[in-house]
Amino acid sequence: IDPSVETLLPLLRSQPPFYLTAHIHEKPYLVTQGDTIRLPFLMHGVSPGDTLRLNRATLLGSRDYTLKAGVPNKELGEKQKWLDERLFVCRATVMGVESEPLRIKEKTKRRQRHVRKIKSKHRYTILRVSEVTVNDVDAVKSSSV
Repeated sequence: IDPSVETLLPLLRSQPPFYLTAHIHEKPYLVTQGDTIRLPFLMHGVSPGDTLRLNRATLLGSRDYTLKAGVPNKELGEKQKWLDERLFVCRATVMGVESEPLRIKEKTKRRQRHVRKIKSKHRYTILRVSEVTVNDVDAVKSSSV
């Protein structure tokens, strides 16, 4: 851990409530504790009541302090950089699955009388952020990931 992070992390930790930019499937979501997230897709392999740990984050902050992940160098082909997951804990609970009303779109081809009806009914996963905390410097040093 960088020495500047060691000195500034207690200042950030002393100022709750915290916010976090968590990334789920490379889409950023700015969340605080108690927020509800409606993901624009159905997350497979989860059921209502499951707890997820969101460990991909680029921004962690409070009212006066912000901790950012490094900026990737696109010329060198670097990918997105993330905050060290030992610095924070972000947990979300799966609330359920929501579905939109059935949409019917009529598709026709030119000079044809036949009309196809395309049906779509998308489903979305709903998450509730149950915990956003910043870990202590001693806890970060003692744990190794």
